[in-house]
Amino acid sequence: MEQIKDSFKHDFNLAVKSFNEKDYKTFFRNIRPAMELLGKLAIYDILGENDAIDLLEGDTSIEWKRDAKIYKISQYPANHKPTGREFCELVPQVYYTKHSDITTTRLDEKKKRLKRGLDSCASALSRYYSIASEFGSHTGSTDMDVKVQAIGCASFFMGYFDYMKSNKVLSSSTIVFLQGLDVFQYDNPSVVEESSRQIEELITEIEKKETDLLSAQKLQAVAEQQRLEAEQHTFEVESQLEVLQKQIADLQEQLANKQAVDTKNIEISSVGIKAPSVQEKGSYHFKEIMRGVAKGNDVDENSMDDDQLDLIEYTNDKSMLVAGCAGSGKSVIAMHKAEQLYAEGEDVILIAYTKSLNGFMRVGKPDASFRFYYHHQWKKLNMPKADYIIVDEIQDFTREEIQEFIAATKKCFLFFGDTAQSIYRQYGKQTMTIAQISEMTGLNTLQLFNNYRLPRPVAKITQNYVGVDVPEYKEKVYQNKETELPRFVHTETPEEEFSSIVQIVAQHPNKSIGILYHSNESVLQMSKHMIERGFQCEFKYNDTDGEKHNVSNLNFNTLIPKIMTYHSAKGLQFDIVILPQYNGAFDVESKKALYVAMTRTMHKLYVLYLTLELLSPLKEVPSHLYLKSL
Repeated sequence: MEQIKDSFKHDFNLAVKSFNEKDYKTFFRNIRPAMELLGKLAIYDILGENDAIDLLEGDTSIEWKRDAKIYKISQYPANHKPTGREFCELVPQVYYTKHSDITTTRLDEKKKRLKRGLDSCASALSRYYSIASEFGSHTGSTDMDVKVQAIGCASFFMGYFDYMKSNKVLSSSTIVFLQGLDVFQYDNPSVVEESSRQIEELITEIEKKETDLLSAQKLQAVAEQQRLEAEQHTFEVESQLEVLQKQIADLQEQLANKQAVDTKNIEISSVGIKAPSVQEKGSYHFKEIMRGVAKGNDVDENSMDDDQLDLIEYTNDKSMLVAGCAGSGKSVIAMHKAEQLYAEGEDVILIAYTKSLNGFMRVGKPDASFRFYYHHQWKKLNMPKADYIIVDEIQDFTREEIQEFIAATKKCFLFFGDTAQSIYRQYGKQTMTIAQISEMTGLNTLQLFNNYRLPRPVAKITQNYVGVDVPEYKEKVYQNKETELPRFVHTETPEEEFSSIVQIVAQHPNKSIGILYHSNESVLQMSKHMIERGFQCEFKYNDTDGEKHNVSNLNFNTLIPKIMTYHSAKGLQFDIVILPQYNGAFDVESKKALYVAMTRTMHKLYVLYLTLELLSPLKEVPSHLYLKSL
């Protein structure tokens, strides 16, 4: 432990020196190893030397006992030694193994607040580690301001040390050691005051997310209750309804007990919105709209183009990196390749970034025999290895995560992605471009050129006016020859916008419909709006950019309208896409998110906006390329 202290002190003080000299890139190069050592130091301090060595060497692991709601040290070895930002993420889990009452308590607000603080600190450290990896790299590139990020990181460390001291997370001797380190100097004295508030703000943010998550869970239960009440009341249905009613009551009690967060922001005013009568609901043909089965994700090889067939037939003894635009069939190729390899007796794991994409890709392939995970699920299972690791949407992963995929590969890895759809940097996630992944892996990029999803009018707009890092529109590339123009429609009020959405859904029975919003809060509001008015819908609420805490009742085997964020919809496709509350996209990341949302459609696109005029980048689209009414 003393050796770790010495190494940490050396790297941390070098980082402080660089910061105080305003050499911010060198600061990040030094603070990154210091973060790893800080994680190790905390693990040693909490567990003791012997248990810490076993954990850090990978001889033991930490497992979550779901039934007991506790973390415990497992004697089963981990698949790998912890590396990089994993040290930051391990600290709260290690603490919970020694203080199980923190995770099992339900009503002790002080302990719950401590857990929120530890979790938020680990998340912030992990984020700053990714930022340090980007800024500290000689080849890395980023749009973020290095000075701003450095000040935020240094400020966080001050608040973090104070938090660990005030909550007695670490031993007094370790706290004394941390207080003896060199000190950051700021041009603006207010930064010192802000550092003490930073952890509290993170905790408050988590409290709000917890409240929203409970609301989403209650909403999901109410939606399921409505579905069951519409069915014939057999004994089985009655039993399920009884369980749901208890669950709803329990969730309502938990929401009532959350006094620290103002939940008004998730309530929806119904003033001015007329709830449809039974007759009106019938006139919208919603029963017919909700029937049917979504189209599968299966494509026969006879319908593939030469580029796609070349990838299917690509030799199995080489790794490959495939790039293609939205709608080029990347996910289909990934599925076919997984099936082909499994049929040849190979052990295959296919990984999708999100749970919703994982569910969508499974449609039409419920009996797929190869292992199929979304990323967070694969991580929770300690990153199992396989002969072939196939990853879809590779541009959404960090360098460390991509290295984990490669480390889990026994033979070859197959990566599929599109730099234009990299939309997680706005959350501080330092993802890689296809060019950077090519350089990192030493692989040449195999390109898919044709686009089979997008109608040409939508493609022309997204390629020429919205997309970032996308090629200019070329008509010969787009195989969907539909000519109907997208519709950019102004509505005066939220009530009129809601009515427009209902009208669009009613006009397209037996079609898959995606209603996509920029924020999770809007997803929650719209879902509640629909359910309270007797309309069936499926939704996904996710409180992070990953998949750690999400509520979803998405079922891609139905044609019930799906409500989700732009980010959650990535990799999916719908007959009809509706984008309500369009409010412009002015920076690179928001333009990329809008590009992803608009390119989900296979047939029709509706953009609804409440602003006085259509905002950029759609403002720049010539008026002859779109319609202005439903």
